[in-house]
Amino acid sequence: MIWLGSFPRSGNTFFRNILVEVYHLESSSFYENIGKPENYTEYPFIKTHMRPKELIPDDTDIKAVYLIRDGRDALVSMAYQRKDIYEPNTHFKENFIEALIAAEESYFGGWSIHADEWVDRADIVIRFEDLIHDPIVQVDRLNKVCTLPEKDEANLPTFEQLKFGKPKYGRGKRIAKSVEEEEEIIRKSFRKGKAYGWRDELDKPLQNLFWSYHRSAMERMGYDIKGGINELHPDFDYALMKGLGQELPKNNKTYNILIEANKLLMHQNDGVKRYLLELLKALYPVSKNPNSKWKIDLYLKGRVYPLADYGNTLFNVNKSENSYNKYARIFKLFKKSIKILIPKKHQETFSKYSKKVLMKVGLRFAKNVATFFYIIERFKSGKDVAKENYQSQVAGVEIGKYDLIHVPLPQHYEPFIENTTNFLVTIHDLTHRLFPEYHTSNNIEVAENGFQFFEKKNADYICISNSTKQDVLKHSKISEENIYTVIEAADNLKFRPNLNKNKGLYVRSLYGIPEEPFLFTLSTLEPRKNLLNTIKAFDLLLGELPELNINLVIGGKNGWKSKELMKLRHQKNIIFTGFIDENDLPLLYNEAEGLCYISYYEGFGLPPLEAMSCKTPVIYGNNSSMKEFFEGYGLPAEPDDIVSIKEQMKVLLTDKRTREELEEKSLERSFDFSWRKTAIETIKVYEDVISKHQEP
Repeated sequence: MIWLGSFPRSGNTFFRNILVEVYHLESSSFYENIGKPENYTEYPFIKTHMRPKELIPDDTDIKAVYLIRDGRDALVSMAYQRKDIYEPNTHFKENFIEALIAAEESYFGGWSIHADEWVDRADIVIRFEDLIHDPIVQVDRLNKVCTLPEKDEANLPTFEQLKFGKPKYGRGKRIAKSVEEEEEIIRKSFRKGKAYGWRDELDKPLQNLFWSYHRSAMERMGYDIKGGINELHPDFDYALMKGLGQELPKNNKTYNILIEANKLLMHQNDGVKRYLLELLKALYPVSKNPNSKWKIDLYLKGRVYPLADYGNTLFNVNKSENSYNKYARIFKLFKKSIKILIPKKHQETFSKYSKKVLMKVGLRFAKNVATFFYIIERFKSGKDVAKENYQSQVAGVEIGKYDLIHVPLPQHYEPFIENTTNFLVTIHDLTHRLFPEYHTSNNIEVAENGFQFFEKKNADYICISNSTKQDVLKHSKISEENIYTVIEAADNLKFRPNLNKNKGLYVRSLYGIPEEPFLFTLSTLEPRKNLLNTIKAFDLLLGELPELNINLVIGGKNGWKSKELMKLRHQKNIIFTGFIDENDLPLLYNEAEGLCYISYYEGFGLPPLEAMSCKTPVIYGNNSSMKEFFEGYGLPAEPDDIVSIKEQMKVLLTDKRTREELEEKSLERSFDFSWRKTAIETIKVYEDVISKHQEP
């Protein structure tokens, strides 16, 4: 037996009819409710939409073929099938969005999860787009996993013949009351049978919404946002290229890369840690690729860990659910307990009361308890010790075997003081030189020591924006030939439009935000972020338009020189949330009318991009990298000009048309940034730097 896996409406039925008509091979189907009674395992081929882990028998030695189709076409066809056949009173758009979200891993996990899991499982991958172009060539590829009988190409059915004929497979188990109804069922079961029909069915907002939810998997599968198929990358797309039967390059040399990763051990999730974590997640497929020339290790507190081994632990830990999902899961169990323990007449009242208690007290208490034990564990393991003898920790680690050491922050130079290997250093900004007034003397000293160390080592550098690159060229002795610009990105699996209003209402209650419109600002409470002028501009706005029902929500933990800000804690219409859990952050972006991020300087400006990925308009400081990335996609304001900030707030809140235009433009702009793209460009830099320093 051979599995024929596919996400629904991806060409499996067409494929089965070719097998039976041309090769005289029948097939069966497997779903959760179909088992031994139908003897499905006795057929040579078994169609299924189930995920690989749900197959019975769960034997990875059983060969598998996976049919993959552009997710937009698959979901459009599903939405119409539900509207035309299964639930005639439903609407196409609602059906499409429901399949798009695939809440609680419905719809077979959703298109992305389904495609990712099956591409890793399948021996052969066949694109729907290739199948309809040349069916015989694609079906003949099955000879790799079995011996196909002699084919009768004269019997090859066209899609139109199947749609208006009497195919063996494709009408399902629906009972027709007449010949006409039977023909109608078949006709609706076979819709168009062409590639990229989604262009005629989806308006721009729906296209953008799909891409915001499924872009990571779509990019991995080679599908382009405009429609079409991109060339795959042999380092990142090994499994798919192998499944598609594409030629893989032969690598005669292995490059050893060491990435300094001590930032991962910090509890604080600052911009550098997020950069490092997302880069490693994007590089993980390379480390798992048996055909890759790259061997990537992580340096953590004097020890070396292969990314291929450490990645599962690292990334599973960081896939924590947001507080709403935790709450929903806990409350679901709680309601079951109520039915058992509380008399029926009191259950509804008790349930409502308990819900409020859980929302306002329970999870906060649980989070505090978890944090307490986290700190205790870190203390026991010595992870928070401020001063350590890095050089002694390097003992036993063969640093010299690496072709390149990538240090994601210049301040982390100390473990490599005695080392002469090639260095690549990521520079996020030059604030310690450009704005020393925004740093403590200790921060300036450590940053400067790191810069000078790597300059003496003739290191190469990655700058995360062209703005940062220009600052480095202007304010250091580093040569332009040693600088590469690789733009970072936001986590597009996390930051995207939220279509579940209940999640938004819950996260508001968790952070004490009333159900009223609000502007949002997010940063550590420190002078560089310009929060005082943001607050003054907001006060000016309320004075000019007192009828506005609007709050200013300030998210972030206390930072350096934040006492003056803390005096404003109880000011009317201003809400300080304190630290915001990173998994709750996307929901707050979604709830906000806009993000105010009017900083004096940014090396990149990740919060604005995260907000834009959630379809939230941004008011940004008209300077540095923010001007580079967000000009034309948000509203610029001069950080020192309170009136300028106030006017942009006014536009965002009172000009509905401008705000709606910015919402779509923001989301579309976010598509230009991708961690996959960042990782591919970083690998290219690795290769360039190593080649540059190799002896001729």
